[in-house]
Amino acid sequence: MRVFETNLFSSFSRKIKRTAQVMLPKDIAMILAYTAIPQKSLVVDAGTGTGYLAIFLAYFLPNGKIVTYEKDRRFWKNIKSNFKATGLKNIRFKKKDFAKASEKNVNLITLDLEKAEKFIDKAYKMLCKNGWLAIYSPTADSLIRIRKKLLKKNFAEIKTVENIVREWQMTKTVRPKTIGLMHTGFLTFARKN
Repeated sequence: MRVFETNLFSSFSRKIKRTAQVMLPKDIAMILAYTAIPQKSLVVDAGTGTGYLAIFLAYFLPNGKIVTYEKDRRFWKNIKSNFKATGLKNIRFKKKDFAKASEKNVNLITLDLEKAEKFIDKAYKMLCKNGWLAIYSPTADSLIRIRKKLLKKNFAEIKTVENIVREWQMTKTVRPKTIGLMHTGFLTFARKN
């Protein structure tokens, strides 16, 4: 038997209690890959939920600062517990609506909120020049509303992607496994001019 050191995903999966649907590592990795934000970035995460996204961003941006907003009181106690369990020191949790956020010159804002299109103007004002907005949309209906709103603002490099993961079977025959991690949501990226 071989014993391996735990990786981020397996370590956090055991420590973190989920109370809300989380954005999965496959989608979080795309946010980091598509935006390529600097290590010392200021990131604002709107819609903390369980805290999964904020934790991953804090881990991969150890010299950065992650500020995360959640207005739903049902999640607050669990969020604080999850952040404490990770030991990460670069996350600041604010128990309020993102509409009341006051950060400026933000490098990346993530919106994982119902009716995220209502917060695009707010996000635009908070972003620094060339700052990124990443919006998670579970349905095509919300995606359409978001795209319309983004096109009305002075954003560039607007792109929507879906990340489908499919593992391959490599025994007896070579083919995709019957079960895969298919649609979780759409990610829309936009950059402030």
